[in-house]
Amino acid sequence: MQFRTVSSRNPIRASAGVTVLIALACGLCGLVAYQWYRDVDLRMQLAARNKQITGLNEQKHEVEVTGKRVEEELKRVEQLKERLIEQDKTNKVELSRTKRELSETTVKWERATQLGESYKAAYDKMATDIKAQNESIKKLNEAYLNGVAVNKDTIEKYKKLASDCEDLNNRYNKLFEQAEKLQQALNAQAAEKK
Repeated sequence: MQFRTVSSRNPIRASAGVTVLIALACGLCGLVAYQWYRDVDLRMQLAARNKQITGLNEQKHEVEVTGKRVEEELKRVEQLKERLIEQDKTNKVELSRTKRELSETTVKWERATQLGESYKAAYDKMATDIKAQNESIKKLNEAYLNGVAVNKDTIEKYKKLASDCEDLNNRYNKLFEQAEKLQQALNAQAAEKK
């Protein structure tokens, strides 16, 4: 390669060419520095965006995991709700049955109370009748003793009266047995009430 030598005739031209070349070199250096600065800035922006994208991906993953947990919790709550609804239905049926049984038991208790009162009234009446019969038996016994002392005729009458008394006594015993049975029934009912 041959270098041209600058002629001395055109020193201004040569100086202008060198100046232009220096200006071009400085401009290219400035352009390279600007591109380098811009490239560093773009890389920093790219790194920031990558970091932001990574953060968003992590947030997305966390939201998905949270969404799955919430979905599972919703399913669990729905199942719990269904179980509670079924239990509520069962409880309502059980409550209805219990109320019905309570009303039936109340009716039975009232009947038993009325029956007990009627047994008590019958027992009291029988006790009064037995007392009256006991008094009449006492009077018959006294009459019998008086009759034996009076005469034989009276004794025969007394024998008849004694047989009547035995009949009455048998009735008395029967009534007394009935009274005992009624008393036992009343005691049994009282024991059932307890």
